[in-house]
Amino acid sequence: MSNQVHPEALVQEFHQSLMMVVRGLGLHRADATPCGFPVSLAEACALVELMHHEPISQRELCDALNLEKSTISRLVLDLERRGWVERERAEHDARVQLLKRTDAGVQAAEQIVKARNVRFGGLLYRIAPDQRDQVVQAMKILAEVLHDESMAADQHVVA
Repeated sequence: MSNQVHPEALVQEFHQSLMMVVRGLGLHRADATPCGFPVSLAEACALVELMHHEPISQRELCDALNLEKSTISRLVLDLERRGWVERERAEHDARVQLLKRTDAGVQAAEQIVKARNVRFGGLLYRIAPDQRDQVVQAMKILAEVLHDESMAADQHVVA
């Protein structure tokens, strides 16, 4: 008898495992990040992206977060309402508005990163030490496949 799992069964097992991860991290909830910060995951991702690439245009934020222009527009409005983001005109082109964090946005981003490090560090260190590298490598492979798939879909839309 072979130890190979039937491809359909393997797909089902992969799906179930992925759904357990999604639920376990709370990714299906719109009101908090996986680390428990009380904002949407998109808002948290935007603030952290601004941490690394500030100021940034809405178009660049769309590309970085892989979200539609209309979604980014609503997201930026929400961040502005919270007092975390402000817009300024680009010096090179007055039509372009650049986004940057306010002092409150800087604080919120720092709190998100701290909470994220605690949450994911705790998860990682609950994995057996000899398996941690394997888990990280598997996550990198999955992220790469998803990125490539997203890029291919974007090229298909543009073409």
